[in-house]
Amino acid sequence: MTMNHTMTATTYKENAALVPDFPNIVNVEVYRGSCPCRCVHCPVGVTPPSQRKQVFGEGGIELPLFKKIATEIAAHTTPVLRIHSTGEPLLWEDLPGALDVLRETGVKSWLFTSAVTTNKSLLRAICEAVSIVEVSVNSTTREDYLATKGVNAFALVEENIRYMRSIIQRNAPLRLIVSRVESGNKELDCEFIQTWKSSALVDDAFVRSRHTYNDLLPGSACDPAPVAKTGPCLVHWARFNIGLDGRAVVCFNELFKEEVHPSLVLGDVWIESIAEIWKGSRLSAIRRAELTGDYSDLPAPEALPCRKCIYCQPLFNRERQTSEYQIEQAG
Repeated sequence: MTMNHTMTATTYKENAALVPDFPNIVNVEVYRGSCPCRCVHCPVGVTPPSQRKQVFGEGGIELPLFKKIATEIAAHTTPVLRIHSTGEPLLWEDLPGALDVLRETGVKSWLFTSAVTTNKSLLRAICEAVSIVEVSVNSTTREDYLATKGVNAFALVEENIRYMRSIIQRNAPLRLIVSRVESGNKELDCEFIQTWKSSALVDDAFVRSRHTYNDLLPGSACDPAPVAKTGPCLVHWARFNIGLDGRAVVCFNELFKEEVHPSLVLGDVWIESIAEIWKGSRLSAIRRAELTGDYSDLPAPEALPCRKCIYCQPLFNRERQTSEYQIEQAG
């Protein structure tokens, strides 16, 4: 889809029709507080393990809320529930129960994980319940894994990927993909894609854009040049973000902060439906501001990270492959 995204208030109603009735991807934070890795590109990873629970809090989403979310998403044919966390979702004690919910509701799902675990039975259960598993293996060698992920677990993760592939070969309905965070070294990034694609272990390999999690991490040489944000962001027009307490937030990256500014909370999924918040006044006002470039009518516009975001995922004129591509390939 390509079009001119310089718009005025008079054209808002026409372009608001581009908003689907329900978000394509619903990111659900299921867990926070701990992770086996020390990734250099993640706010949790760069925080010393002894301080993580203090900085990010700890706990998991309540299963009744998870089931409420999954049931609503499952009522639609195309949306995907993406299991995410401020930490490692495999550490969530209620994950087995959540997998049961996925099977019961039949919802399409996506799990993002480091796959640093010795629990093969959990991996098997995941393969039998989840539609897409993304392993953030990030590397092709032990040395690079240790440098970027901060732990000596490459052999274990590779073993787990092989194990999951063996489950898939026994007819588990799963798309297995691996990802890397952009490093600034294009040769290494391309090598990652080529090596894993040729391994016959995964269905796809790709490189995710590096970002600062709304200024929680310092910039790097591979960051895009700072420019004024123009045009709408895919996040507000096709995706939805829910914290483990049920708060729907403007951007998933805000969940990595110690406090989410009240103006960035769109609603409460405990008491409202996703559809109600998706079509509600707060998100509609943000979309209107993105189209017109006028943020003055928003509450506390200075708190909105989108205004100065240089990592925006553009709704139009996309140059990079988006998560929606993986969903399309999963069928």
